[in-house]
Amino acid sequence: MYKIAIIIPYFGKFPEWIDLFLYSCSLNNKITNNIVIDWLIFTDCEQPQIVYANTIFFKISFNDYCKRISSCFHIHFSPKTPYKFCDLKPFYGIIHKSELLEYTHWGFGDLDLCYGDLSLIINEERLRKYDLVTTHGDRVAGHFTIIRKDSFYTNSCLNISEWKEKLMKEEVLGLDEMDLTNIVRKNMVNYLRLYRYIGKPFKIGIYGFMKFPNIVHNWYSKVFIKEFCTSPLPKTEERWVWDVRNNHILNPEGKEIPYLHFLFFKKTPFWNTPDYWKSGFYCLPQDISVIKNGYVFFDNKTISFQNRE
Repeated sequence: MYKIAIIIPYFGKFPEWIDLFLYSCSLNNKITNNIVIDWLIFTDCEQPQIVYANTIFFKISFNDYCKRISSCFHIHFSPKTPYKFCDLKPFYGIIHKSELLEYTHWGFGDLDLCYGDLSLIINEERLRKYDLVTTHGDRVAGHFTIIRKDSFYTNSCLNISEWKEKLMKEEVLGLDEMDLTNIVRKNMVNYLRLYRYIGKPFKIGIYGFMKFPNIVHNWYSKVFIKEFCTSPLPKTEERWVWDVRNNHILNPEGKEIPYLHFLFFKKTPFWNTPDYWKSGFYCLPQDISVIKNGYVFFDNKTISFQNRE
């Protein structure tokens, strides 16, 4: 039996789509008879009215959570905003050791997404063969990475250079997607350098450039790394469709993806565009169970819903 805990600390106010997020978690409660997933959410937010057996809430204040980090690592961890927690993601397996006793795997992720069929990523063969599974082709993905608890990678964060000093700095340094990548895929820096000189001049996308090296890497390594195209840059008129009844998310080309990450649908410093979600974009029913037999649509204007005809 494989039992996975995805750990998400979140403080402040839940996003408008929290009910959608939780419902998508519930549809992935059991990937197979031998694979189950729970989401452990540590928060000071008011608990949503509808939660599920695999969405488990731990009430804790922002300050108390920071004190837990400080005590765990014997540092002074006191960031001004929860965004710094991005740097904590590689450390969750150590921080939450007591909550992980009954689990075989732990992972980290985000709330700004909707899950589809996670069996596209997670299956018994991969969990048996690999100690770390992630969903970007050129780095560890901060929005979805799974790690075997009893493996080198649970404590590999302690190999990050000057990790204590980096955790105590106010700015977010990318320890999850940069520093951890340099540990689990040491030759990635060489591929990125090669890409700058060979791939980029010929306008080859980084994920296409890394496709063959990743196939070779996944053949011999204990780390599975593959691009699942879950964080798109949405263009006007493009639409992603979640067939809720069958739990399939299709991109504008009709290809199924395991989840849709909302990073570039929101206003973000990582992409300069006037087309992002603004007030009133969330157009789903208040009773989220109503969507179970319909379709949810995502574009750069709205999240909307349609019943089956």
